[in-house]
Amino acid sequence: MKKIILNAIQKSGKNYITYEEFISLCLYHSDKGYYQKSDTKIGRKGDFYTTSSVGTVYGEVIASVFCRLIKNEVIDPIFIEVGAGNGRFANSFLTYCKKNEPTIYANLEYRIVDESKYHRSLQMKALLQHTNVSYYSSISDLSKIQNGLIFSNELFDALPVRVVEFCQNKWQEVVISYNETNDLIEKFIEIENDSTFEFLKYHHFSGKHGQRVEIPIAMESVFKGLNQVLDHGIIMTVDYGFTKDEWNAPHRVKGSLRGYHQHEMKTNVFEFLGEMDLTTHIHWDELRRLADMNHLENLYFHSQRQALIDFGILNWLVQHASMNPFSDEYKNNRAIQSLIMPGGISDSFQLLLQIKGFF
Repeated sequence: MKKIILNAIQKSGKNYITYEEFISLCLYHSDKGYYQKSDTKIGRKGDFYTTSSVGTVYGEVIASVFCRLIKNEVIDPIFIEVGAGNGRFANSFLTYCKKNEPTIYANLEYRIVDESKYHRSLQMKALLQHTNVSYYSSISDLSKIQNGLIFSNELFDALPVRVVEFCQNKWQEVVISYNETNDLIEKFIEIENDSTFEFLKYHHFSGKHGQRVEIPIAMESVFKGLNQVLDHGIIMTVDYGFTKDEWNAPHRVKGSLRGYHQHEMKTNVFEFLGEMDLTTHIHWDELRRLADMNHLENLYFHSQRQALIDFGILNWLVQHASMNPFSDEYKNNRAIQSLIMPGGISDSFQLLLQIKGFF
């Protein structure tokens, strides 16, 4: 991967590449990119956990909300999952529908969009028993969704970003170059993209010395892709990020770009090139602004913990459950506790509901 990056820098004609290009190569290169490799990424043997790693209850709760929406004739039985990982969420979701809502399940269209060939192969194996699933490599491959729900869990945090830093009393872009020993280094250039200045101004990043901000350069195109394919319905986004007030907190002055390798956080993103996940906290205010610009309504925004409680996860608790730690009841209750415990995994995530065509 390092050779690929050095080659890209040398061919750039500028002797540098942007962080957007660097992250794209590390994560999405067709051969050596992290998400394209046939390596375990999620769970104990991987590099990070997701909410769907915690038992089956997460997928079941979202499925129950989806089924209630169908029964109330809010949407049709069309569910699109963008970035489905190893297929564990989809399996929990579909199994719940099959067992508890067989009529809905019989008419359900479950569409998975995932750029990674490796992940699509895992999903197909995990979902063999569900014949109502179709697979796509790109949002643009989807046919129009007349009235359904688009769901993503940790999609936007994995998108490429540009990086800026406030130094010498102005914002400058941080880019990737190399030194005489071919080590990757950062350098500063004048910002060339007007949209970067517009983003900083709109979200009131006035700048303080040494402050870094990740510019979500790919967020708009991905959101527009979702919007274009959805005629009427709901976009449910689960991710981790900050509002503009949170971004300005002193302890976030260095931004949020980092890597995860074997469950260890790496602040040096030049380590383990192509071998670790790269991620940033997303700008929730920008995602909500994009909805406003594209005639969607921002209906609901809370921590994932509060959302799961609002969605009825407490109904999954088994009263007087066995205290045998190996029993299904005990494991179920422990999974619920880990999802709703203050300070736990769900407090690190937020859930946003955006609706289109209802008003």
